[in-house]
Amino acid sequence: MKKLILLATLVLSTVAVSHAQILEARNVTDLQKSLKNEKFTYKGKGMIFGFETIESCLYTSQNFAIFKNYCFPAEPYPARGYTIISRQFGIVDLYSEDLTGVVKRDIRISEFPALLAPYLSAPLPESSVSGLSDILRKLYEVYNPACWSTNFDQYTQRPDVGCTVPSDRIENYSNWESESQWIVGDENIYADLMDSVEKAIK
Repeated sequence: MKKLILLATLVLSTVAVSHAQILEARNVTDLQKSLKNEKFTYKGKGMIFGFETIESCLYTSQNFAIFKNYCFPAEPYPARGYTIISRQFGIVDLYSEDLTGVVKRDIRISEFPALLAPYLSAPLPESSVSGLSDILRKLYEVYNPACWSTNFDQYTQRPDVGCTVPSDRIENYSNWESESQWIVGDENIYADLMDSVEKAIK
């Protein structure tokens, strides 16, 4: 009985700590501006968690690690995507796909900075493809809170934005919501965002 009480106490303590952590949705335009000041180095390519058929290329700087997905073999894929990892912004996924009759544009906060931090023990410039892929796998299994913004939800066929937790738990959510919907809703603005990531890592 004591063991059960202890186990329950530990679980409740973990939940309490998780809920006490500050989840912040940083502005996408701030992320875009930050990338312009970074100097990236190509670290290699390989299969990463979530992308099992086409290799991703890894680039790192002092404050960021970026996977350019659908990188190798180099072909004209209908999808384009980047996984951006940083202590300041968490993990942000940018993804676009040319569907029949519409181009789907997504911005996703896959991991918030506070929840990502314990997994980034090594400096980002020392990161490897396999090491970061392992972190992505571990985080997926934890199922932390996330937010998404898209111009085209495939179920409703309409724009959609939301989170897996109540938005009042997330700092700056209102600004992130309006800004991200503005970006994904405009083809040229979204293209500029994607191109700025590509220019940063070249």
